Amino acid sequence: MRPLRCLSTILLLATCFSVSQAQTKTDAQLDGLSGPVKSVSSSSKQTDVKWQQPGGPMLVAPIWCRDCEYDRDGYKTKSGQVVDGKFYGERIRLVRDGAGNVTDRYLYNASTHELYRHDVIGPFGKTEQTVYVSGKLRARSTFAYDPFGNLTEWRSFDAAGAPDGYTSTFSSPDGTLLKRATYSKDDKLSYEQTYDPDTKTDHFTTYDELGKVKLTWTVVQGKVTSFWEPGDSATQFGDNFTERQGEGTFDRFDCHNDLRCDISHVQYEYLDGDKHTPISAEWRDADGALKLAAYFEYEVDSYHNWTLRKVWVWNADLGKRTLSETDYRTITYWK
Repeated sequence: MRPLRCLSTILLLATCFSVSQAQTKTDAQLDGLSGPVKSVSSSSKQTDVKWQQPGGPMLVAPIWCRDCEYDRDGYKTKSGQVVDGKFYGERIRLVRDGAGNVTDRYLYNASTHELYRHDVIGPFGKTEQTVYVSGKLRARSTFAYDPFGNLTEWRSFDAAGAPDGYTSTFSSPDGTLLKRATYSKDDKLSYEQTYDPDTKTDHFTTYDELGKVKLTWTVVQGKVTSFWEPGDSATQFGDNFTERQGEGTFDRFDCHNDLRCDISHVQYEYLDGDKHTPISAEWRDADGALKLAAYFEYEVDSYHNWTLRKVWVWNADLGKRTLSETDYRTITYWK
């Protein structure tokens, strides 16, 4: 499955997935865990190394779920972090039908015990989401899918039920996202992106409140063939984007109002090809010179989940690989 181009600040340690793609992974798998995980508890020890991740591709992924619990089917029931012996985060109550399918998910603040979100779950994912603040309704969203499980529409509403914008998408049966369009609460088009799989052409355009074009570009087979934004424009949504060039390889485009695009390259290598446990992440400029890098060492258990991670970083100022952090995880499993 091939998603539309990834825009703005993104994380590339895994593929940038299309919003149309039906969720086929469990919560535990989405957190980078394998096997019948029951719980995970994490801690980190940081050094004082001066190294900062850039805007754009993230080279060092955070621990996705520091202190979490899952049921036997991989659904998350607790998510957050323990600080000074106290748990901060959310506790999740699942409701199932007679066949064992999850139909509702209720998320409660672990400290106040207040309900802050309710998800209605269908066969392809959530179909409705309601958000509460201090016990009062704040917003609601609805989601629709095609017969193949691809998201087709996402509508948002405010507390009074008034429309607050929506996104429509169109995908091929295999999940390839061909078109995405986002509209404001006034039903005005904010941006549109299309992909032609035959010519491998992406086209992207944003619009202002009056319907005038703010920015537009075209990428054909991974190469920028056109880019336009007003000459006096500041950095805006859409002028930075990333093109996947191969397995673990990405090109980063930073385009400017003089119609020039700076290109850099990001390369990831993974532990045993699992695609979510990187052993290296290197960011190079257009000439191939190394700009930033991160390298990882692991100890893994019998389910191939890491229990110890050491993160080493590099930049020109450091001049050598330097230990940045050491992470520890204790994982228990359902028997």
